[in-house]
Amino acid sequence: MFLLEYILINLAAVLFTLLVCNIADTNRKTHALRLKRITARYSAALKKCKQTGDFRLPDRNIRGLKRYIGLEAFFEALKELDLEDKQRILLDNSNNIIRILNKEKHPTVHAYFSYMLKDMKIQGVNGGGYGTLMIKFLSDGSVFSRENALKSIYSFGDPEIVELAFTLLSARGIIHNDKLITDGLMTYPGDKEKLAARLMKHFDTLLECYRNSLINYMGLAGIEKYDDILIKRAIKPETSIDTICCITRKMNRVKSSKSFRYLVDIERRFREGGDWEPVAIAVTGLAHFPEEKVAKDILKRELISRNWYIRKNSAESLAAIGVTEKDLEDIRASNDKYANEAIHYALTRLENV
Repeated sequence: MFLLEYILINLAAVLFTLLVCNIADTNRKTHALRLKRITARYSAALKKCKQTGDFRLPDRNIRGLKRYIGLEAFFEALKELDLEDKQRILLDNSNNIIRILNKEKHPTVHAYFSYMLKDMKIQGVNGGGYGTLMIKFLSDGSVFSRENALKSIYSFGDPEIVELAFTLLSARGIIHNDKLITDGLMTYPGDKEKLAARLMKHFDTLLECYRNSLINYMGLAGIEKYDDILIKRAIKPETSIDTICCITRKMNRVKSSKSFRYLVDIERRFREGGDWEPVAIAVTGLAHFPEEKVAKDILKRELISRNWYIRKNSAESLAAIGVTEKDLEDIRASNDKYANEAIHYALTRLENV
């Protein structure tokens, strides 16, 4: 009896799986046919716009954008146009499109529209009106909707709308991924100095994820104007290790007496503590100062660190600076097997590059 029940249950599971797969396959085919049909309607409307020179779409086409399949068909049809015509369609119909999407609450629709909008390269104040819509989408509980809205906001090249996005998200306590924010900021097509100036006004009130991303952005963009502010921030006792690490990475990119003093200070402050990350980052930056004897002394000392990352980075920086036979004798004299292996491995790698 037990065996029969077992067989029947498994048979039912198999039949149910086949049924679900069949339904999914049918739905895919149905979706493809509907999409093709709706896309043809949008293509015809867009073709008429080109012919008449009037790029305002009929109300029925605008209403269709409140459904996911309507948006998908709309953007499929837009692919047939060049970029200038795509932008004109979106700008000439912005009021009606925004009105429709303002009423639609589904985050999937928000995420999809935002994702497609970023590729339209609509630049200027408030993204031609779409910036305000993207700000609204930032409140969605969906991280995909928020990320895509931010990407569109960056694409507008308007520093004011980016400033508004970061301050609102921080005020609402909405955390986002640091790496995604930094990558997004690097796509910003406008004046990078002006964007940094806008965001630095709120440095102390931004949530840490936005603050750290701003530091990373300025490092990658080569903006050094605010380095003194960042260095002062790094020495404050309330500053988190993550923020100190971001500031240290930024200072690694700057070869100056100021950055050298900072890196030396970071190594001194953290070498005896439990927070190894700032030291591991600082010793990497010391590779830029081969003329400084102190740099080499620090790297030789950190080569025998108990932390693998510090030892590895110190070895690579030493190899980059250049080691003498006397340096190698000093390292051998430490009787640290791992230090010897690390420096020889780093030197071998450098020779093979």
